Amino acid sequence: MTPVVDGDLRRFGLGARQPERGAHAPIRLIYVADVCKLEHTRGFDEPGLHDPEVQKSYYYFDAGLVAGNVYLFAASRGLAARLHNCDRAALSAKLGLNAAAERPLFAQTVGYPKAR
Repeated sequence: MTPVVDGDLRRFGLGARQPERGAHAPIRLIYVADVCKLEHTRGFDEPGLHDPEVQKSYYYFDAGLVAGNVYLFAASRGLAARLHNCDRAALSAKLGLNAAAERPLFAQTVGYPKAR
């Protein structure tokens, strides 16, 4: 894994509804779609990959598959996981993403379940 920016960003860019919720969780994943990779996939001749609406279906589907696997892994280890919205514009700026091609989609927090 290659770090994109320095520092702890778990509290950053996750929206104003509940900014502290999960801020101390061990892991917060940010799912980012790289549209250039969709448009330039080798060996996969799908004309729709140049259509922004079709691209959305692919990257949202892919993010859902990855998030589902994170949920399964977390559950197998007795951890809690939550997929949630994020402040896309703030995260894009903070992470230095190419706004034309790289799009933050969701965040997923993984941590220890609250004791009941």
